[in-house]
Amino acid sequence: MDKKNNNSNYSIHCTVKDCKYNNCQENYCSLDSIDVATHESNPTDVQCVDCNSFECKDSNKDLF
Repeated sequence: MDKKNNNSNYSIHCTVKDCKYNNCQENYCSLDSIDVATHESNPTDVQCVDCNSFECKDSNKDLF
């Protein structure tokens, strides 16, 4: 997963403000691609999947 240069990837909508890859001004991810996975053996709804590309935003160094 390559990180874009502080640009939004308009193919990946994201509202997770605590993720360092979220462009909070536009609610899009700045990665070229993301890894989506499940923590369930038989996922049946949205709560069963996760964005494995998530990294917590460093409060001292905002990306955006």
